[in-house]
Amino acid sequence: MVKRAEAVAATRQKILTNADRLLAEKGYQAMSIVDITKASGIAKGTFYNYFETKEDLLLALSKKHLKPLMTSIPDLAVADPQTSIQTYLVHYLQVVVDSGEQMARQWIRFVVDPKNHQKWEFDLDALAELIQQLVTMGKLTVNTPVKNLSTLLVTQIYGIVFSWCISPATVDPIVSVNSFCDLQLAAILQPYQVD
Repeated sequence: MVKRAEAVAATRQKILTNADRLLAEKGYQAMSIVDITKASGIAKGTFYNYFETKEDLLLALSKKHLKPLMTSIPDLAVADPQTSIQTYLVHYLQVVVDSGEQMARQWIRFVVDPKNHQKWEFDLDALAELIQQLVTMGKLTVNTPVKNLSTLLVTQIYGIVFSWCISPATVDPIVSVNSFCDLQLAAILQPYQVD
């Protein structure tokens, strides 16, 4: 049974690795499930044992790239709210920057497709988890609008990614998010800060 589980995990990892590479080479629109299965050395039907659609696979890739950040949420929540949230936003954007401009453009094509709302929901829920932990730890008030703050901040980082893709020579996502946080985050959080 252990060998079977290892084989399943290895096949899933192979699919993710090849999809990541093909996404960078071909782009979201041009990459097909057939491309992924050929590169992975599996039958097309095997793909569907792991993912229902190409979009599900891409969401899994996003989760894989963001997993270190997601697992650090309890550690981030130890700091004050502004530092916690700013660190989270910077690390999120660093994952995007590390993937490169071309991948960021593919990401935009993916997230603007209405059938891919799960990525938006995933990003909202992840940041909401951090904000909720700050509430639970008594660093933000219990009446903090967790979902609204999460939506506001995710909208901001999506806008930064979009701006970077439009003008990579003039927009630095990390500088932009730090500037936003330095100029506005304290004011946004102020009504909910616990003294």
